[in-house]
Amino acid sequence: MPDTDYIAASHDPDNVKLIKDYALFLLKKGTLQESEKPKGKTWTPPSTVKPVGYNSEDGATLHPEAGDTNDFKGHNGAIVLSETSGGYWTLKLAGIECKKGMAEAYFGVEADANGGVHVNDAANSQAWEVVLAALDQKGRPLVFYAPDAQISEREDVALNHTNLLQMGVTFKLRKPKGAPMFSLWGLVEDVTAAPPQGGGGTPGH
Repeated sequence: MPDTDYIAASHDPDNVKLIKDYALFLLKKGTLQESEKPKGKTWTPPSTVKPVGYNSEDGATLHPEAGDTNDFKGHNGAIVLSETSGGYWTLKLAGIECKKGMAEAYFGVEADANGGVHVNDAANSQAWEVVLAALDQKGRPLVFYAPDAQISEREDVALNHTNLLQMGVTFKLRKPKGAPMFSLWGLVEDVTAAPPQGGGGTPGH
């Protein structure tokens, strides 16, 4: 009889993840000093920054946008070469706590000392750093960090008695020179931990 034990042994529920909670930080680009930026799954935010609080029940969604494909054809119409650009990723979320950081990100203006926002147009060109620090069902940390993001889409704000007031945004992630578009530490479980390195964390964790 052939050995088929490897089939059942290939499944491990300890590798399954369910995100149970997270804290989301929306920070104007340049807020974090180099020593304060996430470098691993054990990131601790500096005391000067605060999370935006509750998001809607849909949580946050990381989404890939494929790049454009160009097909080059020969004289007989056959495709002889296809090239695809790299594309990009987005992060979609909706804040439901009416806090300064979320409101300023959504409306693209500074909030005043009385909690008001004063909007002149729909422009929103601010660049952001986005940090999402999460815990899975076993209390294992995950940290997502995008060093350069800009809001590309905004959802409507409903002002009525049947829906929570929520500020829904989609961030387009951009790749800065010499750094990844984003990093996500703590995702992969079937790896052997590397020995500690200097600095704020081990990039591979």
